[in-house]
Amino acid sequence: MAFDQTKDVLKHARKFHQKLGVFYEDLKESASRERVRTLLDYMSRHEKHLDACLAEYEEQVSDNVLDTYFKYGSESTELTAIADFEIEPDMGVDDVVAAAMHFDACLVAFYREMAQRALSEKVREVFQNLLEMEQHEQIELSKRVLDIESL
Repeated sequence: MAFDQTKDVLKHARKFHQKLGVFYEDLKESASRERVRTLLDYMSRHEKHLDACLAEYEEQVSDNVLDTYFKYGSESTELTAIADFEIEPDMGVDDVVAAAMHFDACLVAFYREMAQRALSEKVREVFQNLLEMEQHEQIELSKRVLDIESL
């Protein structure tokens, strides 16, 4: 999928968060361990929250920025990591964390590339902000995992 405008990229990122939320919810249904189910429940709710935050952020960005075109499409930047992930019913907390960190790393790389491809400083700022937000989310996930492991 080639992205033409900033709004297309933001919609793609929101769709990724939505898919991740469903993915974690589906994993929760097949998980056999209580701690894993607790973590997956948190992850599912968290992805829904991130989708809502991204939608709110998008509303705050000017139409001029949202309508800004990119010089190059981003065929090389796909957020397809979910489809490639194997679901195992006996997954442990470490497995879920590894998957979540992988997905977060995909988003970080995605936002970094989109910031680099931006021709406008304002568009670059949008993706730099999203990059920083996603890096913050990685730290929050680590804290949440420590909380769950201490249960």
